[in-house]
Amino acid sequence: MMQNPMTHRTPLARPVKSTGWRIASLVVCMGLPLACWAQTGELSLSPNVDRKSTATPPGGYIPLEPFKYIPPTGTNKNQPASEALKRSPEQQRILDFNTAGNYQAAGTEGLALMSKEKLDDELQLIVANSLAWTGRVKEAIPTYQGLAKGKFANEANVGLANVFRWNGRDDQAAPLYRAVLAADPENKDAVEGLALASRELRPRTTVSFGGSSDSSDIQRRVATVNHRWRDSTGSNIMEVETSAVRDALPTFQANQQDVTFRYQSLDLALKPSLEISSATKTSGGVYGSGRISLFDDQLSLQAGRVNWGRIATNPNGLAANLSAWQAGLIWNQNLSFGRLLARANYYDISDGNRIVTSSVNLTSSWRPLGSHFKPFIGVETRDAKFNSSNYWSPAQGYGTAYAGVLAEWDGPDWNFYTSAQAGAPLYGDAGNSWNVLVGGKRWVTSDMSVGFTAGMLSSKRDNSGYRAKSATVSVEKLWN
Repeated sequence: MMQNPMTHRTPLARPVKSTGWRIASLVVCMGLPLACWAQTGELSLSPNVDRKSTATPPGGYIPLEPFKYIPPTGTNKNQPASEALKRSPEQQRILDFNTAGNYQAAGTEGLALMSKEKLDDELQLIVANSLAWTGRVKEAIPTYQGLAKGKFANEANVGLANVFRWNGRDDQAAPLYRAVLAADPENKDAVEGLALASRELRPRTTVSFGGSSDSSDIQRRVATVNHRWRDSTGSNIMEVETSAVRDALPTFQANQQDVTFRYQSLDLALKPSLEISSATKTSGGVYGSGRISLFDDQLSLQAGRVNWGRIATNPNGLAANLSAWQAGLIWNQNLSFGRLLARANYYDISDGNRIVTSSVNLTSSWRPLGSHFKPFIGVETRDAKFNSSNYWSPAQGYGTAYAGVLAEWDGPDWNFYTSAQAGAPLYGDAGNSWNVLVGGKRWVTSDMSVGFTAGMLSSKRDNSGYRAKSATVSVEKLWN
């Protein structure tokens, strides 16, 4: 997952007491009673919506991007002091945009000007930073690379390392930070970036608990213990996870426990991911999914057999041991006017039903409320072959359009986000809706953090009002 796009100062990690103590702690954690609700791991191939969401929002998909810092107006971190150079009006215009904090315009016009003429190194660094800060990292990379051996080599290498880190390639970012520190040991940005990259590369164990309830009297409780680690290259990521879920109605409840293994290769072509899981108390046997990435990670394709009873969030569906063959795609593209995210999933369920879901979301580059507030709009649909009492399956279909704002703040050892949106019906069972979400994470020591998410929504299902609320807390421990 991408990290905060600013390097921050962080304390040096403390060593673990001993290898034996670490293994013993992990064994104890894996044996904890599992009775509450939690999020899936970071490499999950679950067909649910964004893993930061606490529930599938029937009032519209809430896009929770990785925490992305956009410098506030007037702040020029990592920017060189302007030299007394004679510049053309077009070049000076880029500099003026940068000084005013209009990084979107500075990046767009700077890139266009670079295609016509060669810019001086200072202006080229300004363009590269502007592109990176506004999410156009694919265009920022070659711009940074063009400065790798010039006067602003350290600044460019720090910027390039930041881009790699935001894209989840901390294994590529760390050597760049070290190279900068070899030339400039006091470089604060490199020190902070290396600390964050090193934190992400360390093995970690996460214990999560949570729950949800809705107006149909369904309650869910889940707990998850997840351990993630990388090989010596940092490009191969493995996870092992065990979790248990309990879904309940006033007169009936069902339980299930599972064990999951995940693997992802960041260096292989197509960056393949694999997930294999086995659930207890079910005749469904083994579930498995695979995913590949195309077009520089803009398109992801995934397919496999999933545990639909677990996805259903309904004790009847869980007890019925439902499974589904699933095929899906995710299209993610940064444009000059915003970030476009589109999803589509097809499920062929073991009870004979078929469900198709889709969503299209645009997070605008326009920041009328300030750099930390990101407006978004979108559309979400869900269609079913027939209605089932075991899970949400609108036979008349469900289509909604929505708009909202996502706000994010972060610091060296914390982050916080909140989102609010309102929706209107397009067709089928949909009605007016609203959805709010809040979450964050705090590093209480150099190797332990506490995080949470909580959300509420109001919508319409089966031609009647529907409400739901959910919350999750997690504790994450890093190992050496």
